Amino acid sequence: MDTLSNNFADFAPGKSSWSTPGAHGGGGVAATLAGLIVLGGLIGFAAYHWATTPDDTAPPPPSLETTPLDDTSAPIQDVAPAVPDDPNTSELVVTGLLGNQPESQNWAGYAATEGGYTGVCATWNVPDIGLASPAGIDAAWVGIGGVRSHDLIQAGTERTVLDNGSTKQEAWVELLPRPSETVPLAVTPGDTIRVSIDQQGPETWLVAFADITSGQVYQVTKRYASSLSSAEWVEEAPSGGRRRTLPLDNFGTVRFSQVSVIHDTQVVTIAQSGAHAITMITPGGAALAVPSQIGADGQSFSVTRTKTPSPRRR
Repeated sequence: MDTLSNNFADFAPGKSSWSTPGAHGGGGVAATLAGLIVLGGLIGFAAYHWATTPDDTAPPPPSLETTPLDDTSAPIQDVAPAVPDDPNTSELVVTGLLGNQPESQNWAGYAATEGGYTGVCATWNVPDIGLASPAGIDAAWVGIGGVRSHDLIQAGTERTVLDNGSTKQEAWVELLPRPSETVPLAVTPGDTIRVSIDQQGPETWLVAFADITSGQVYQVTKRYASSLSSAEWVEEAPSGGRRRTLPLDNFGTVRFSQVSVIHDTQVVTIAQSGAHAITMITPGGAALAVPSQIGADGQSFSVTRTKTPSPRRR
């Protein structure tokens, strides 16, 4: 325990006037009072000085200052929301999967859920359907996390069919809970796209795009805290404001090939990963998009849009 400095050293050695035998007159009393006042003042000043003097050995206070970074200079720090520890918490928050059934109201494709995934990739074609679809939207992507957790890092392509039949295609990256970011890769109908997400170090991910048709490539490094709990290859009905699922277009059939994942440091095919199929359905239970069985090569499958009209959710 720290103690106050010894103020008695400020006085001359010898006996104090208030303790001198026989000194009981008026002068003695005044001297005694004066001595007490001075002594009390010195002790009070020392206590104030001790309490207000900064301690050079104490650690600095935590700082809330952060420095924004961009993709061209260094990785962006993107922190995932905490994953609930309560085993009774609903596991399927992101996907819209219904209970433990292989059905979802916004995903169709495959998901592997054993955990320990540090890389995922696939190649697919961007549908070219011309005027064969009513207005709507669809997205194809690969991702890690999201089936049994609130975190999800994903990357892929999206196509929007407008009311006049024209289409808009783009490539994007998304790190939940942040919204998606469009990346500078031109995508046109009929292109073959390859996308991969690979962990480079703790919470550091390399997201790479290659348009095999045009020869364009793009890659970006992101920082993201992932649970590594699942890996996905998905054709999706994206969500708009307030997480409202948007109408699904009639995309025809999207074929995924060269589908693989890094599981416990080993590269395995989708067949070796034990991934399970997911069918997209309407709120009434009708199938909207159905995945095929995994191909004989162990690394391919397709997702086909059914003739069921997309529900217009309010």
